[in-house]
Formats: sequence, structure tokens, C-alpha cells
Amino acid sequence: MSSTAEAPRTLESRLGRLLAVMLLAILLLLLAIAAWIGREAAIQFALSRLHHDAEAILTRLDVDRRRLIGNLQPIYHQPLSGHYFVIRFEDGARLRSRSLWDHEMALPPASPEAPRYWLADGPRGQRLLVWERRYRKDGAAFDIAIAEDVAPLLSAIWRFVGIGLVASVGAVLLLWVLQRWMLRRAFAPFDRIRAEVREVRKGGRESVSTDVPAEVLPVVNEFNQLLAAWRQHQARSRNALGNLAHALKTPLQLILRRGEALGDETVQLQSRRMQQLVERELKRARITGRGGAGRVFRPREDIEALVETLKTLYHHKALRWRVAVETPDALRLDQSDMLELAGNLLDNAAKWAQGQVSLRLEADEAALRLVVEDDGPGVDGETLEACLGRGGRLDENRPGHGLGLAIVRDIVTLYDGTIRFNRAPALGGLRVAVVLPLT
Repeated sequence: MSSTAEAPRTLESRLGRLLAVMLLAILLLLLAIAAWIGREAAIQFALSRLHHDAEAILTRLDVDRRRLIGNLQPIYHQPLSGHYFVIRFEDGARLRSRSLWDHEMALPPASPEAPRYWLADGPRGQRLLVWERRYRKDGAAFDIAIAEDVAPLLSAIWRFVGIGLVASVGAVLLLWVLQRWMLRRAFAPFDRIRAEVREVRKGGRESVSTDVPAEVLPVVNEFNQLLAAWRQHQARSRNALGNLAHALKTPLQLILRRGEALGDETVQLQSRRMQQLVERELKRARITGRGGAGRVFRPREDIEALVETLKTLYHHKALRWRVAVETPDALRLDQSDMLELAGNLLDNAAKWAQGQVSLRLEADEAALRLVVEDDGPGVDGETLEACLGRGGRLDENRPGHGLGLAIVRDIVTLYDGTIRFNRAPALGGLRVAVVLPLT
């Protein structure tokens, strides 16, 4: 079994095929009905002419001498002309037209009182329409069967059917093109909705426009409500996390003091570690507090506000911040994700910097490039990349790095980007380079 999944067929293509099949079926049915009506009309016209000729033969028939008096149409004298008649008497005698020549026209044995007709093979490949009726004249009963070659008529009908078939196929193709054009116009709002959903995902919009057909409006409204509920849930989760961290600070401080009073090193160690985690979450909440899920990332404004927040958090270190932002005014990236990415990198750098932190942010049509450097003790970049590359989170107790960089790794993975760790050539500390594709 092939592992390659087949591309799903679109609703537009399904409707197109269905309408094309329906149109072809309807046109073929109409063509068959038209051909049948044409054939029956032609046969009825020919039968009326045969009936008139039979009446003419009846007026000229001398029953006693069993011969025709007067002249008939010349076509009944011309050999194998395609117009024939046979008069069959009750005693089995027959009177034939000279046009039959030596051909014997087969007649059914029974002689009906009502007229009847049928198709039969004639001489030289002719197709005969035979009309027969019983007559009575001068006390004698006899049958008159009169025939006409209708092969040209049937051939014309088949030509009509062939032309109609070609015209039907052409009409189906034309209608198929027209209905595809109509479907494209009908489904155009879906293309716009898909583009707006993509804009929402990239942060360019906060909701999908409700200027859509009535059939689609309920789905759009449900999506917008779901999106709003998701944003509210995310905001509540962040607020709850910050509130929980605040609520844990005092109990943890009491536990730490209790551990110190009892001389329990395990309690002291775990309490301090929990305090570090709580401080980390509080700092993270302050860093990403301005960000909004689903909002577009504005590098200059957002990075400036982020750096100001970090300056406040690390005011005791008197760090020098070098920030260079060379990007468009807005990027189609989630504001919350970008603030968390840059915030964790800058927080990590500020924590271990001796006096200077550098950030450079560049973007073009292809990618966003973020480089953060510090003048701290640094760490082996290959070790960091190996740990994060295997999917393992670095231990929070590892000096200077851990949970923050693991979060960074998750965001970079989400955006199909790359992250590299090495030593900063100018500052001497850790250098983190992130590249996120924008296409």
C-alpha cells in the first residue's frame, strides 16, 4: 500500500463533475427523444403517402378481371424503384407492381381487418416500410400491401443523431466551462475566508470578516466565537499562572525559613529551587504581558517596550543595552510568541551578563533573524545544541540556562526555524542566533 496520501478532492471539482455528468445525461436523453420523435414523424408521413397510393390503386382495380385500369404513377413501373405494391386475393392470387421485377415481397399469412405496417428488407439492400390493409370491393375481399424504401430517410435520421451527439458533447463542454466559471465566482468568498483565516493565524487580523454569504455566516460566526474564547482562555491562563506564582511566594518563604530553623538542607534546597521557578514565571508574565495571542508583531514598538521591562527587572545590574532593529513596521508573526522568544533570550542574557547585552533583529521577505549576545561567562554552544536537539530540556539548576532556553526551542520548532549557540566573538559570552522563515 502506498504511503503517499491522495490529495483531497475539492467540493468545486465534485460539483463540476456531477453537473457535467448530469448535463450529458440530460442532453443524450433529449437527443434520444428527438431522434425517436423524428423517426416516428417521418414514418407517419410516409404511411400517409402509402395510404393515399393504396386508395388510388383501389379506385383503379378491376376485381373481376384482376387488373388495374388506367395508369399509376410511373415510379411503380420502374424496376426496383423503391416503391412497390402487392394485391393479395383470398384464393391466393397476387397482382404485383412492375417495379418489383423478379423480387418477391414477403407478406405475413394473416390478413388483418385493421391497417398494419412494418419494416422489411427489400432488394439491393433497401429498407422497406410496408403498409397493408384489407379492402372489400364488388363483393370480393383482398389485401393491398404497399411499400416504400425508407433507407435514405433512416440514414438521414442517423445523421441527425450523429450531428446531435457531437453538438451535445460540444454543448456539455461549453456548459461545463460556464458552470466552472460560475462555481469559481460562487466559491470566491471561500477563498477570501481562507485568506483571512491565514491572516488570523499570522497575526494580521483578530477575526474573520462576516461579510460572507448567508450559508457560510454561521460557520464564520462560530469560528470567531471560538477564536475569542481561545484568546480569553489564554489570557486567563497567563493571569492565573501569575496569580499562582504571587500566591506561592509567601508560603515558600515560610517553608524556607522553617527549613533553615530546623537545619534541613533538603527543604532549603527544594524551597530555593521552587522560589527560582516562581520568580521565573513572574518574570515571564511581566515580559509577555503586553503580547496578545493572534496579534501582529511590531518589532520596533514591541522590542522597545520589552527592553524597558527588562531594564526595570535588572536595574540593580546597570547593564548597557545595545538594540538594533532593522525590520518592516509589522511582521505576520504572533506577537505573544515573538515577545516570549525575545524575552527569554534577553532575560537569560541579562541574568549572566557582566555589563552588556546586545540584540540585533533583522528581517526581509524570506526570514526573521534574531541575535542575542552577552558578556557573561558563556557556555559550550555544542552542549546546548546537543541537549535541545535531542528534545531534552536542560536542568533548571544548570548555571544560567534551562527552562527559558527550552521554551525558546519550542517556539523555534513551532515556526520551523533554526537556533544556534556559540560564543559571542566581541562580548565573549553566549551568542544565540535564531532564524524564523517568513514564507
